Amino acid sequence: MKHSRADSLTFHALQKAVEQDKLRIYLDYGKINRPGSPIYNPWECLLPILLPVLLGLILIVSVGVLFGLLFIVAMIMVYSAYFKKKLYRIVIERTKKYLVSGLDNCEQLWNFGGIVLVNAENKKIGCVSPEGDWKEFVVLNFSDLMIDKKEETDHAERKTKA
Repeated sequence: MKHSRADSLTFHALQKAVEQDKLRIYLDYGKINRPGSPIYNPWECLLPILLPVLLGLILIVSVGVLFGLLFIVAMIMVYSAYFKKKLYRIVIERTKKYLVSGLDNCEQLWNFGGIVLVNAENKKIGCVSPEGDWKEFVVLNFSDLMIDKKEETDHAERKTKA
C-alpha cells in the first residue's frame, strides 16, 4: 500500500511518542484479543484454562472426584489472580510492537479496533479505534516529534549555504 510523506511523518511521530512514553496505548482486551486480530494468539487463551481442566480430570480419575474438582477450582482462581494479568501485559506489549513495526501494520490494527491512544501528559485527551483518526490525534498532540532534530539541522545548514 502506498503512503504519502505526511502519513510517514505522522507514523514516525507515533513511533517516537510510544518510545518516549508520551503516548499510552490502552486496549479493549475482549475486542483486540479475538480471532481475526493480527495480534491474537489462540494458545494464550486456551492453555491457561485447558491445562488445569485436563489435569483436574486426570486427578478425578486417579485420586478422587473431590480432590480433582478442588484442584480445578484452585487453578482457575490462580489463573484469574495471576496469569490473566500477566497475559494482559503480554498482549499490550505485543500490540505496541505490532503497532509501531510498520505503517501498514498500524493501519491494519487500527481498523480492527480495540485500541485507545492516550496522551500521557493529559489523560483526558484520547483517540479510540476504529472510529477516531489516529493521524489527526498524533498531529495535534505530537507534531513536535514529526521532524527529527537531525533533519532540522541539515535543513538549516542547507539554507545557510544557499
